[in-house]
Amino acid sequence: MTLNIKDMTSEQIINWLTPIVNGEIFTSREKLVALLTEGAPHKALEDEFREFFNGYYVLALELEECEKSILGYINGNHTFAHLKHRISAVEAQRKSSPLGREARRMGLSLHDDPVPEIKVAELSSNEFQSLMHTLGNWRLFVARERLVKLMETKASIEIADRLSAEFYEFFVCYLELELFLENYDYDPDDGLKLRPEFIEALEHEEEYIRSGSKMYTLEEVAEELGIELKCMN
Repeated sequence: MTLNIKDMTSEQIINWLTPIVNGEIFTSREKLVALLTEGAPHKALEDEFREFFNGYYVLALELEECEKSILGYINGNHTFAHLKHRISAVEAQRKSSPLGREARRMGLSLHDDPVPEIKVAELSSNEFQSLMHTLGNWRLFVARERLVKLMETKASIEIADRLSAEFYEFFVCYLELELFLENYDYDPDDGLKLRPEFIEALEHEEEYIRSGSKMYTLEEVAEELGIELKCMN
């Protein structure tokens, strides 16, 4: 996705950012912090971390599409030297490929990518709680609060540059969170039971593919039927 924030008005930037800053990860983080504060049992923390991780997965889907264009703009602008240093640190420490990071978010792994060193399921209660404290206090959430406050300011040409700058800070915080989680092996679906009807449908699709039949994408079906697809978001 090509994203030209520098060419957007304040209103356009706000409209684009609104669903991002209101994502499930931020709602879940508040719940996670509340659970930690009240000394909730381990099971409650585990359940909320699953929601947190799924929210992180959705945020990653939103941001990775425009990562290349965002990094290109930051690296080409001397006013963001402080962010360039942090980006370089992330890129130097990354061990996985983009596809490997996507697989890891789904609890999978690629053959050529390194296996995460820490299995979340094997952490002790104290270690798991410490991880939750670290995530709950991640600077991404501070950056998000600053961004939201600025977004709530009356939109004008004057704040477009400030919105962009705050978003770039937010984005780099996200990259740092992504790097941190790279070391953790976690499957958000582990322990969840599949509904019988879903298993039956999945087995039917596998049998259909093994029989030599082709599965069509939504785009292919639309082209075949002469239908124009439109984005509803």
